[in-house]
Amino acid sequence: MKKLVSILLMLTCVFGLTACGSEVETMNYDEQMIINQAEFIYAEVSKDYSDEMLAKCDDYTIDELEVVSQEAFDQSGSGVRVEGSVWIAGIKSFVDSEEFVGTVAPSGEGVEIDAREDEIIVTMPLDGSIHDADLEIIYDKNLHVTSITTNVIYSTGELMEKAGVNTLIGMGSVFIILILISFIIAGLEIVPKIQKAFEKKDKDKTLKDDSVNNAIAGIIEREEVSDDTELVAVIAAAIAASEGASSTDGFVVRSIKRIK
Repeated sequence: MKKLVSILLMLTCVFGLTACGSEVETMNYDEQMIINQAEFIYAEVSKDYSDEMLAKCDDYTIDELEVVSQEAFDQSGSGVRVEGSVWIAGIKSFVDSEEFVGTVAPSGEGVEIDAREDEIIVTMPLDGSIHDADLEIIYDKNLHVTSITTNVIYSTGELMEKAGVNTLIGMGSVFIILILISFIIAGLEIVPKIQKAFEKKDKDKTLKDDSVNNAIAGIIEREEVSDDTELVAVIAAAIAASEGASSTDGFVVRSIKRIK
């Protein structure tokens, strides 16, 4: 058993050393071509574009974007291949960053190229009067530009300040929601009281309606009794007249039946 464990450990070490010694395959590319394309892309995105031109870009059709792509390819001496939508997004990214970067120029540190298995990430450092920035260009495995982005570089203090503001906003939102929930829960205790108040009001109204109905029924009953009394007197007088009696004292009308 011990020999088997030892053999397994040795095999593990051998495979580990083999993995450490192997090199990760990266894409093949022409370094000078990539540098030339990065310089061309920077020169184009850093032009002074008007607001009208940028607004018009949002309404470009697919055919117009194809024209933009072809123009970028024709103007570039190194044949940069980039879709029109990516090209316009890169221009807008640079324009949006000017507020935070200020006046900008290449730093002179050169272009950094990070070649990977299926993409190449190119970074051109930029010096700004307010903040420094990086122009990041990403290529796919066919050496087509898939992304052009201007990333503003903030100091550690600024990043911490932003993180603090975001934390305060997040925590503040949570506390506000908790306060609203507490008010809602407190309001739920009032609901039964309101419900009881309405039930009492309905009960009082029902009792009042019953008393009114009883009063009306009594009045109707008294009217009916009054009507019967008058009817009895009339019938008694008629009987007395038919019998030739001078008064109704000699007989009593006990009941009256209506004949249909």
